[in-house]
Amino acid sequence: MGLFTRYYQPGRLCVVQYGPDAGKLCFVVDIINQTRVLVDGAGVTGVKRQSMPVRRIALTDQYLKIPRSVRSATLKKALEKDDVIAKFNQSSWGKRRLAKEQRANMSDFDRFKLMVILKQRRKVMQQKLKSLKK
Repeated sequence: MGLFTRYYQPGRLCVVQYGPDAGKLCFVVDIINQTRVLVDGAGVTGVKRQSMPVRRIALTDQYLKIPRSVRSATLKKALEKDDVIAKFNQSSWGKRRLAKEQRANMSDFDRFKLMVILKQRRKVMQQKLKSLKK
C-alpha cells in the first residue's frame, strides 16, 4: 500500500485555497508543468477553465476517470454520470465545509437562537454531571 494516495491527475477534485475562487471546487483537467495545472469547474462549481498554481489548490480523495485535456462539456457529462461532488459533500471535509458555510450565512436572530439552544444543552449537561457526582 502506497504512502500517498492523492496525485495531480486529470479528473482529480480540488478545493481552491485562496485567490478569487477561494473555497470553490474544481477539477484538474491537464498538467501544464511541475507547478501549474489546468483546472475547470465544468460550469457547475463556478470556476472557469484556467491555469492555476498547484500551491493554490488542495487535492481531495475523489476523482473522475477522464482523459487529459477534456472539454468542459465532456467533463460536465462525466460529472453527471459519476456524481463526485455529492461524494465529496458526504466526506468529513465536505461536511465541515458546508457547516462553515451555513454558520457564515446565519442571521443575527439565528445566532441568538443557537446561543439559547447551546445554553440549554450546557445547563442539562451540568445538572446531569452534578447528579452523577453525588
